[in-house]
Order: sequence, then structure tokens, then C-alpha cells
Amino acid sequence: MDEHDILTRFLRPLAADFTPARGLLDDAAVVRSREALAISTDTLVEGVHFPSGTLSAEQVARRALRVNLSDLAASGAAPLCYLLSLQLPPATDAAWMAAFAAGLRHDQEQFGLHLAGGDTVRTPGPLAVSLTVIGRVGRGEALPRAAAKTGDALLVTGTIGDAHIGRLQLEGRLPADAGAGKLVERFLLPTPRLAVGRKLAALAHAAIDVSDGLTADVRNLCVAAGKGARIRLAEVPLSAGARSAMSRGQVTLEALATGGDDYELLFSVPRQAVREAIDTAAGSAVTMTVIGEVTDGEEVTILAPDGGAPRTARGGYVHAWAKPAG
Repeated sequence: MDEHDILTRFLRPLAADFTPARGLLDDAAVVRSREALAISTDTLVEGVHFPSGTLSAEQVARRALRVNLSDLAASGAAPLCYLLSLQLPPATDAAWMAAFAAGLRHDQEQFGLHLAGGDTVRTPGPLAVSLTVIGRVGRGEALPRAAAKTGDALLVTGTIGDAHIGRLQLEGRLPADAGAGKLVERFLLPTPRLAVGRKLAALAHAAIDVSDGLTADVRNLCVAAGKGARIRLAEVPLSAGARSAMSRGQVTLEALATGGDDYELLFSVPRQAVREAIDTAAGSAVTMTVIGEVTDGEEVTILAPDGGAPRTARGGYVHAWAKPAG
């Protein structure tokens, strides 16, 4: 199997119904749109973004597509197409590629987008999958990150910390019990909140998807606007499985709020629009919870459930490199 086999057997069928892709025969897709285009890129590297040897080819494909779609959701955009860059180790075979393509096809159909192009290379290093997703959004209607205003309520969709527990179990760092076992799926297959992102674009001032950890992404949202925030840990929404893991002492509430990989959406919403925002999300069968508010200044503080003194929010995932020698 070579790169031409991969293109013709496994990838070209994923673009068959999308005219701008031109059958993946050209060097570039040509996309026309009357709306603005929202564009985002994310990369998944085996051993960094998921434990080595734990995900099937289908799971790798679906997770890669979904974490990218989460960025479109935070912009209030509707999916259109994506570009795919594959860095495949020498042991990759046709069976792996067939399962990978099947995973992409499944989620393409579920979320309404198509493959438009990309690149495939052989690498001696770990598997890496990069996607660039393209979505449509009305001109001037995209949700920004940098427009949070003092006094806004901070609302988050769904529940927080499930994926963190799921990854711990996937890595063998938690016992295999019913409570945590159900949460592995939350790590493997996050749900991009596309409908909620589009519906709240007219209500919210700003939004971000929660990928690096809730407290970290509150900081990211507020830093972009030159604001601060207060987060009430007691209000962070938790699933029954997460509460069960906490009650057994397997994880702490703060670890759940900083663990990352939730791919929920965090919104900065005017106080007068909070009820409408919650009701709007409920129309898409998604819960929303107020977890704090935007403040003046630039400090993000955490109010612990025990009523202790506020403390500076820390934690969350960030890529870092060694400092240059000398």
C-alpha cells in the first residue's frame, strides 16, 4: 500500500459528493460561499493527545474530526468541509486505513461535512492526524473569544471532568469500575456542540470550547478580552460518574475542573440573557450551568466549595518546550 492507494481506495470516496473537492484530483479545492468562512486546525499525536496503542483506527478518525468541529461550534459556524493531513508510521496497513476511513465517513454523515483535500506522508515517528475544518457563518455573526464584558455570566454546556476520568482509566490509572468505565466514551468521542454554538451566537458576547481544562479556558477567554473572572467550583456541573469517582477519593473537584478534553462550550453571556440562553440550549437537549462571572481586572479566581479565601486559578493543559541552552 502506498500513498496513491490510500488516496484512491480510502480517501477519494469521502469527497465523492462534494463538488469543490474535484475528486481530490487537483492540488486545491475551490470553495465558493456567500457566507463568511470559519477555519480552524487541530492536530492529534499518538502518545500526546491519547495514550499509545489504546485507540482503534475508527476512534482516532472520529476523535480527530470531533475535536476540530468543537472549534467551529465555539464560533457559531456550521460545518462545510475539512482538509486532512496524515502522518502514518511504517506499520500502517490497508485494514487500519479502511477502519480509519469508515470512522470519518460515519461522522461526516452525522455532522454534515465532506473531505476536501489534504496530504499523506510516511513517518518514522508516532501517528499524527491534522485536520483543518471549514464552516459557514453569517457575515459579522461569528462568536469571538475576545468580547467578554464585565458582569457577564459564565455558562458551560454539559458536564465537566468526564473525559479526564475516562483518560485516567484508559491509561490504567483508575480501577475499571462501572462509574469510570462509562466515561471512557466521553474521552474517546467528544460531542461537538454545533447546534448550541449556532443558536447562542446571537445571545452571547464570547465563547470558547473547553479543551485545555475549564479553569484554563476561562482564563483564555478572559485574557483575550482583558478581563478577569470568578469561578465557583461548587457550581461546576458534574455527571453521576464523576461524583462517584470523587466520593471514592479517585479524583478531586479541582482535578476535574483542570483536566481538559471536555469539548464543552463556555459562553460569556449578558446577565439579562442567561435564562434565554439556558432555555435555548435545552431546546437542543443540552444543559447549561452558570459557573461564575466576568470581572474587571485580569485575575481569574476560584471560590472553593468550603468557603475558603478566593485563590488564583491555575492548572490546565499547555504545550511547552525546553528553554534554549545558554
